Amino acid sequence: MLSPAMENFLDKTIQMLQNENIKKKIEVLILQPFIQYLIELLFPYVIIICVVFGLLIIMLTSVLYLLIVQMGGSPTMPTQVALPTS
Repeated sequence: MLSPAMENFLDKTIQMLQNENIKKKIEVLILQPFIQYLIELLFPYVIIICVVFGLLIIMLTSVLYLLIVQMGGSPTMPTQVALPTS
């Protein structure tokens, strides 16, 4: 499937990547800066999502409180009507 030169190149690359020194260099020089860059890009969106979620929780508790107060309060129409005396 692959040419012998390509297989040779892949084998040497795999052997190099198994070296702990090379792994450490890749982590320090490529992965950590990339992850830090992504965090810097996404941080404002995470803050916005947290604020929106907090506001949603406050609104839901307010609506729930208002429903409980309205249901548990006095009825709007009296159950007994006073008849006028003549």
